[in-house]
Amino acid sequence: MKNFFVFLLILFMMSALLRVDFFFTILYFLAGIYILSTMWARRMVSHLHVSRTFTQRAYLGDEITVTLKVENRSFLPIPWLVINESIPIELSSPPFYRQVMSLGGKAHETIQYNLSALQRGYYNIGPLQLQTGDLFGINRQLSTQFESNYLIIYPKIVPISQLGLPTHSPHTILPTITPLFQDTSRIIGVRHYHQGDNPRHIHWPATAATGQLVVKQFQHAIARDNAIFLNLNRADYEERGYPEPAIELAITVAASLANHVTIIEELPIGLITMGFDPLTQQPQKFKLPPRKGRGYLMQILEVLARVQRLTDETNFFEFVRQEAVHLSWGTTVIIITSHATESLVQTMAFLKRFGFLVTVFFVEPAAVWGRSKATQQANLNIPAFKIYRETDIERVRSEQ
Repeated sequence: MKNFFVFLLILFMMSALLRVDFFFTILYFLAGIYILSTMWARRMVSHLHVSRTFTQRAYLGDEITVTLKVENRSFLPIPWLVINESIPIELSSPPFYRQVMSLGGKAHETIQYNLSALQRGYYNIGPLQLQTGDLFGINRQLSTQFESNYLIIYPKIVPISQLGLPTHSPHTILPTITPLFQDTSRIIGVRHYHQGDNPRHIHWPATAATGQLVVKQFQHAIARDNAIFLNLNRADYEERGYPEPAIELAITVAASLANHVTIIEELPIGLITMGFDPLTQQPQKFKLPPRKGRGYLMQILEVLARVQRLTDETNFFEFVRQEAVHLSWGTTVIIITSHATESLVQTMAFLKRFGFLVTVFFVEPAAVWGRSKATQQANLNIPAFKIYRETDIERVRSEQ
């Protein structure tokens, strides 16, 4: 465009100097083309609209189809249009999508491309950049950019056929002499109604038979909440030299446990961890207290999808002790870490002393739990599971 403007300026000087009408005619003609092409190109850019649609949540192994609809809302045609879409390299190689097209006035074009969910994470699809220009090539680098959309790929969930936990495990509701709540799913009889009883507990058939208000009596039980403490400290997984795969396996263990407890056991599950958050671009504490329901499970999986390892060394077990005191008495604390250490043993003793049940999952353990000298001395009698690969998750067995 600058060269064309210089050419017009030289032509004007020649026309003024020589006073040749033909040169003035050419000057006016080219100046008109320049003004018309500039207005045309700017109008094309301002009337371009793009929409991007795709499934924003996926699981590992899924194929995600992204649909781009490019629309020209002007009556003027677009002679050429270059589409550049930025794509994370974890989802596509090469990490971009490019296409050239032309659009008529009030026309639109729909294009599609596929992404492969090969790695869990939180990704931005885009931004998308459009480049266009006029037919004469005077305005060649007019461009506009459209915002990106996020894509969440959940971690892999391995079905657990049997947890193999002992009878004192968290995954049951056990009777107790000191009741914490009444289990409304277990009726053991009826009694006369007393002021203050919940009207919803009135046993209407027995009331009709006896002519007196009677209410249901429920078995007392301890609610076995479950809370997963996930260690994402990179330094704790470095003993065997492969921290990243080990941490990814630890996240798979956490996702599989959360899914099993929620769907199969139908018990409350929570997640407490500390990791790098790509949304805030800084370390963050994630605290999801134990709750029931598939919707809550999806919240846990979304955290596990985007959370990343911590490169700065932190004291994970001190973090566990600080956060565990906010849990209900009797909650089972499920610790997912790399191997047995003195800090772990001290933390487990602390948790048992405060009335928590403890279960440990060692991911690619560097030391055998059963032979750990510190563990033998502690004699804590805590269920422990060793996970070397994904297939171990399917048939986990405790080793005390």
